[in-house]
Amino acid sequence: MKLLVTGAAGMLGTDLCDELTRRGHIVIPAGRETRPGFVTLDISDTAATLAAVREIAPDAIAHCAAWTDVDGAERDPESAYRVNALGSWNLAHAAHDTGAWLLGVSTDFVFDGTKQTPYHEFDPVHPLGAYGASKQAGERLIRETLPARSMIVRTSWLFGKHGKSFPQTIARLAAKLPEVPVVSDQIGTPTHTLDLAHVIADLLESPLPGTYHASGAGQCSWHEFAQAIVEAHGLSTPVVPITAREYADRFGSPTVRPAYSVLDNLALRLRGMDTLPHWRDALKAFLAR
Repeated sequence: MKLLVTGAAGMLGTDLCDELTRRGHIVIPAGRETRPGFVTLDISDTAATLAAVREIAPDAIAHCAAWTDVDGAERDPESAYRVNALGSWNLAHAAHDTGAWLLGVSTDFVFDGTKQTPYHEFDPVHPLGAYGASKQAGERLIRETLPARSMIVRTSWLFGKHGKSFPQTIARLAAKLPEVPVVSDQIGTPTHTLDLAHVIADLLESPLPGTYHASGAGQCSWHEFAQAIVEAHGLSTPVVPITAREYADRFGSPTVRPAYSVLDNLALRLRGMDTLPHWRDALKAFLAR
């Protein structure tokens, strides 16, 4: 297949391009910045997006590009909507025009965190802030524009080799600080981009319209995740639990985040597809890369 990947220079996009290439597909990487071998594409530009997709004529589009600055979305929601909603809408229109499939990557932030058991694909969404709302809008626009040839893949707490992510940050802080404060009252599931790329590639090769959750197995707090990272690096730096409110007051974060956003990968199981490894196993694999 010929596959267009947006956000191809990002943490997930890089691993996805590598996985799709390994499987023998023709991969067209795209990104906002000019890079050798990349298609330069601003997905918020409606005309440019349609022109690019028409020229490339992909069989499917893997839409990994996103505004991911959660706090920045609260300060500048219009910019978040321009990328996460309008950008997704533009790609959906382009896919509709050219006959391509569209797979859009979304987030656990579409949920409000009030549920006490993992969220499955059929639970109602209720985002708490601008970032989650902009991603929910992108989901809706994709479904409404391209109902028969679209898939939404929600994931959570991504970490990977390409770009800045939580394990690298915690290891760096633990190596230089006497202690590392980390939020202990937000529960979710860390997800390795390498594992997510495998699932996305499976879905592109065997598409069926709908919404899918794809996150690591198990659950933990950010504090537990940080402790596992510090221990894996052989460091003895104390990881100090703090509340989300304390974090917001200390570091000036304006975002209200879901307290519980564990995702149940129900749709993948119903289809008999591979699900993702436990987050502890994924962390070991990540550190071994």
